Amino acid sequence: MKIVYFGSDVFLPCFEYFVSNHQVLALYTYHNDEDYMTEEGIVRMAEENRIPVHYESITEDRIRALFLEEGCGLLYSAEYDRRIPVPTDLPVFRGLNVHSSLLPDGRSYYPIEAAMDRKMPYTGVTIHVMAPELDSGDILDQRTLEITEDTDSVDVYLELASLTRSMTESIMSDFETAWNNARPQTEKKPYWNRPSPDRLTLTHALSREEAGQMFRCYNSLTQVELNGVLHYVQALGTGTAPLPWREWALRKNQWLYSLRDGHARLIVYEKVGEDRK
Repeated sequence: MKIVYFGSDVFLPCFEYFVSNHQVLALYTYHNDEDYMTEEGIVRMAEENRIPVHYESITEDRIRALFLEEGCGLLYSAEYDRRIPVPTDLPVFRGLNVHSSLLPDGRSYYPIEAAMDRKMPYTGVTIHVMAPELDSGDILDQRTLEITEDTDSVDVYLELASLTRSMTESIMSDFETAWNNARPQTEKKPYWNRPSPDRLTLTHALSREEAGQMFRCYNSLTQVELNGVLHYVQALGTGTAPLPWREWALRKNQWLYSLRDGHARLIVYEKVGEDRK
């Protein structure tokens, strides 16, 4: 089948499956340094296989041309940051979206982090039909994943990527049956909004355990103010020794940061606006 893929490195195993087993007409991706995984791996794989890479948004006219003129059989979206137009009057249109929660629970741009912030014992992944309203399409498949104390948000995304590839392979083995058997979402749940800044930001009042739990949940969404400038946190460790200063720059991107009962050892990069696109 001819596929147009939308996404980043988060679900790279799914892109690898399509590259190996179908004809990928194009990759649409984006750059966002908030995420632990961005687009470097998927772009490299696309370029190695001579698949065109697009950073711009796709238009409805382009989607119509893909299905009516170029033989496209499916749009597949997995961790993509833009709304994809859905031409509801085009019978041949087929689109699937991967969402990192057990819909209808967890409608959100940050479903994994929000689930962990809510201390939920499990989460999951849903593959559903693309629909004009986000996260509302009929469901083809769902899988559940346990969240344990040893799990951080990157672990969850890696586990979900493996689950989703397996789900995708199963769906694509008999696509028309899976498409026709998709079940509607009969209940509409509240949208989980982006966590408030206080849930994402390290402060000197936090304990080592609290700082570690924040980073466990949010990883690269975690931020900290250093010398009056906001930074994203790429890595965080902790120690028990008190610091002579509240913030201690060891290198440009490596800092010690005082906490209530010790210190944090940070690797950071400067935050520019809401993201670094």
